Amino acid sequence: MSKQQLKKYGTTFHFASHFLSAAQMQSAAELYGICREIDDLADAASDASQARTQLLILRQALVDRDHEHPIVAKALAIQPSIGFDALIELTDGVLLDTQKVAIQSEAELLRYCYQVAGTVGLLMCDLFGVKDPVARHHAIDLGVAMQLTNICRDVYEDALNGRVYLPGDLFESITAEKIVSPDVSTTESVTQVVGYLLSEAEIRYESGISGLCFLPTQARLAIYVAALVYREIGLVIADRRFDIWVGRAFTTKTQKCLIALRCVVTFLFSKKAHQYQGFHDAELHRGLNHRPGVHWA
Repeated sequence: MSKQQLKKYGTTFHFASHFLSAAQMQSAAELYGICREIDDLADAASDASQARTQLLILRQALVDRDHEHPIVAKALAIQPSIGFDALIELTDGVLLDTQKVAIQSEAELLRYCYQVAGTVGLLMCDLFGVKDPVARHHAIDLGVAMQLTNICRDVYEDALNGRVYLPGDLFESITAEKIVSPDVSTTESVTQVVGYLLSEAEIRYESGISGLCFLPTQARLAIYVAALVYREIGLVIADRRFDIWVGRAFTTKTQKCLIALRCVVTFLFSKKAHQYQGFHDAELHRGLNHRPGVHWA
């Protein structure tokens, strides 16, 4: 993927990528392009059956390291090399989107977030040469936090497409139709659940940010900026009292620049950005079991 495509499809990550070296930016853009292609197999296919077939073919090609598959070939070409186990998990998560999505429980939601975003944290660790298992635990948390934010931002848009990622066990009854045309009860329930999920995201942002010190210095700053810019989307939703019907939340260019400035100041003057301060809470990985990079306790 070119830097121009990264700017078009991943505005937050394009903004943060300016803090990377040229080589790091190129590798990150290539990885983003692969993840985007996998996601597009579900979203851009003419029908769900075709999408599922293409994803299953990709999954087997990843297992076989089949360089004749174009996505596998691109993944094999990335330097430093990336873990195919995480790409397989990512593909399994995207497979869910080829069906009618109705997440039944919080545990199921966290597994999905791990598969489609926590794995990206692991892949970024690969790119930056981070092997420490504790660092990788924190990277998963940051990916999950971002995906929870993404889900909360897109509740209404997803419902229009028949997808409900809000966990069913947090509602008495919820459907895509109820979200699209809510009554008072549905509005209250959805805003409460969105608030709860953003609080869960906040815990994982804290964990993810605390693990950034394991990254190389330049990459550390770039990911810190990306994390806080994405976290700001959740704060925008909170400022709206978790009303997801008033329009898609986003951060302006001015907000991004102010966040970046704050990150630079913290980076220069705070030891917290450079020294590991604590430990990883295995409870944050509840229900993920023995998947790659998971803190199993």
